Amino acid sequence: MLRLAWLTVRARTAGFAGSLTALAFALTLLTACGVLMESALRVENPTERYAAADVVIAGQQRVSPAQPLLERLRALPGAAAVTPEVSFPASVVTAGGEVLGGPEGGASLGHSWESAVLAPYILRTGRPPAADDEVLLDTGLARRAGVGPGDRVVLATAETPRPYTVTGLAESPLSPARQSALFFSATRAARLAGGGGRPVDAIGLRAGPGVSPGELAGRVEEVIEALHPETDTDTQVLYASDVLTGDRIAESEFAHVRGPGDSLSSFAGTFGAFALFVAVFVVAGTLALSVQQRMREIGLLRAVAATPRQIRRMIASETLIVTLAAALIGGPLGIGLAALLRAELARRGVIPDAFPLRVGPTALLSVLALGIVAAQLAVLVSARRASRIHPTQVLREAAAPSPRPGYARVLAGVAVVAAAGVPLFSIARDRDQDGAGDVESMLMLLMIGVALLGPVLGRVGSVVLGAPIARLFPVGGFLAGTGTRAQYRRLAAAVTPFVLAISFTVTLTAVPTLKAEAAETRNSQRLRADHVVESSGIGLPGRYAAEARRLPGITAATGLMPLHAALSANSEDGGDGDGGTRTHDGPGYAVAERDLPALLDLDVRAGSLDRLRGPSIALGEESAGELGAAVGDRITVSWEDGTRSRLRVAAVYARDRGFADVLLPRGLAAPHTPAPLDDTVLLRTAPTEDPGAVRERLDALTDRYPMARVTDRASYDRAVEDRRKSSGSITLLLLAMIGSFTAIAVVNTLAMSTMERSQEFAALRLIGATRRQVLRAMLWEAGITVALAVALGALVCAAVLVPASLALTGSAVPPLSVGLVAGVLGGSVGLGLLTVLFTARVALSRPTAKA
Repeated sequence: MLRLAWLTVRARTAGFAGSLTALAFALTLLTACGVLMESALRVENPTERYAAADVVIAGQQRVSPAQPLLERLRALPGAAAVTPEVSFPASVVTAGGEVLGGPEGGASLGHSWESAVLAPYILRTGRPPAADDEVLLDTGLARRAGVGPGDRVVLATAETPRPYTVTGLAESPLSPARQSALFFSATRAARLAGGGGRPVDAIGLRAGPGVSPGELAGRVEEVIEALHPETDTDTQVLYASDVLTGDRIAESEFAHVRGPGDSLSSFAGTFGAFALFVAVFVVAGTLALSVQQRMREIGLLRAVAATPRQIRRMIASETLIVTLAAALIGGPLGIGLAALLRAELARRGVIPDAFPLRVGPTALLSVLALGIVAAQLAVLVSARRASRIHPTQVLREAAAPSPRPGYARVLAGVAVVAAAGVPLFSIARDRDQDGAGDVESMLMLLMIGVALLGPVLGRVGSVVLGAPIARLFPVGGFLAGTGTRAQYRRLAAAVTPFVLAISFTVTLTAVPTLKAEAAETRNSQRLRADHVVESSGIGLPGRYAAEARRLPGITAATGLMPLHAALSANSEDGGDGDGGTRTHDGPGYAVAERDLPALLDLDVRAGSLDRLRGPSIALGEESAGELGAAVGDRITVSWEDGTRSRLRVAAVYARDRGFADVLLPRGLAAPHTPAPLDDTVLLRTAPTEDPGAVRERLDALTDRYPMARVTDRASYDRAVEDRRKSSGSITLLLLAMIGSFTAIAVVNTLAMSTMERSQEFAALRLIGATRRQVLRAMLWEAGITVALAVALGALVCAAVLVPASLALTGSAVPPLSVGLVAGVLGGSVGLGLLTVLFTARVALSRPTAKA
């Protein structure tokens, strides 16, 4: 059968050209995604800070209290060395006011010199720090800062920036590529790390002779279990319970840091998901059209005793040959496309400039296997349909398809459309903003429904659009109307990729805009501040907001100190009474509660932010709903230092989306937070105060806090818009790739459906139709195709965008760009008419008798 398929492909090269084109471009996209994903997954992520440790005790929280655990670990058989480690934000401020972060966008962290052996960092020059105003830098950071031993350098930490003396330089043989290290004396490091006492973030252990890391880890776990404390009603002290060895140490070290491959894997995953859907969609339509065009040939084979199984095997073998040929084209093109995308992503700052592109057999073989499976599944339905029909019926359908589509296909199409329609209706009715964030998946379902209902839609469209044209234009219009009604399946095959191109282009452009506008609206409603101060690099110490509050003309000021809140509530604490425990993890802020109402309008639904004092907490509506908590109830907060507190709910607010799930008093939260730094400070000025004078005072304060970036409200709003556009550029890049492929699919499908009609054109010429009349008829057919595609595309877009717009903005009219709509309409009309006109002229160029 494979030999017969090969002979068929060789004899019908032109007939298989369309399928080859669709498969080649599909494999190009999938290969590019596969290579990018493999490159992201193969990025080396070696341990840096803890490379010299065999076992590391680390977790989401600090080890607290650490001293009892350290004493037992130091007495543990098999532990040659036990070293506590503490990390906290610390950055060098250059003479030009630049706050230096870590290499490749990583962190700049301070440590105690006692823990340098964990990397290990080796003293290269100078001496270790001893006094409170001394620091030792890693050689890479010192080189970037342009300083050396004996120099004075300003450091930004959780305290007010102040000068330190560089006592020496240290270097690790591993040359850490994702973080900078600054070393302080033990007492100074403990003070800068906060939390009181001698805080410990992790503990590194070296195994003694004859003891494997696994054995030592087992003994450490036994010690931790023996020391685990009991719980009382107010506070629970926890030990970090993650005992790590091998590669898990690196995973813990960079658990909260986005690696160089994370953004690329996210892009490649999103790109790959859309590309796979579009590829399968397009390839299925192209292969179905190819099989449909060969119905007469298949009928002849059935007439000479070919069994249905043989027909299916022949079509499957032909598809396999075409797929392998397409892989020879798509593989190299995909690698080239991956290289272009890598360069573009590096230019946009998504990945480092030196990020390597890794082309290995894994991605290529996986894409080939995926392409083969997808092509076989795509052609399966068409092959089964062609093989099951009686020879005489096949020959009849070659001239005129069945007057009615299959009931099973129609029912499946209705079911798929309903599966998408019900959630979309629910999103619109309930104004469900969470559901609106995933409407792109509904678009895919609707497109599957359009493909399944294609014959029905083609038949209806041919009658609705073709009948008036046939009456108004007696020659070209009559031929076009009659042809589309007789071959409605061919019309549906041409319309489907058009609808895909239109709906994907409009929806994937409009949905991010909708989300951004909704976020901007929420932010505008929430923010009352006149000035916004954002941090550059390291955050802003709490003293900045306090000093800004005392400036003349400033009436209110609060810092927003980010934290992660782990909350729990039992039924006796005011939950729903089901006897269980409800939990919620999410982002929050610690704030200066006194000035909060003047700076933020959070739409408080219950309680009051004035009550946010002492052991209290304010909850967003979503977190309050998950916890089943109301004003006056008590909930438990697990702090990052390992302690727990029971707090009273002071208020529940509605404007929590995109902001914070919880708000806590800064005085309560700061002692439990390893890095009590604000990422934003909000300021409000007196109405009668001169804005220019206020700005001068803030700029003067910035001289002492070089990490502060002061903007007025208008400038802040513009910066938010610029960041939105910058992040949206990645979406546009993705859309450009998918849009290019769908445009090629449209051209390919129209060319296939037009070129196979050379005999039909010749017959029209023989019965007296002129070349010009045939071209006019084809243009009218193209017009019907484009009009039906635009109508269906508009319906699909409306079905997705209207519910999303209602949920996100409250308006049923989505914010569509006039340029986008005009471009899509103009591109669709131009692409359809030009493709059909060109291919029809080529088909008519053959001598009539030969055709």
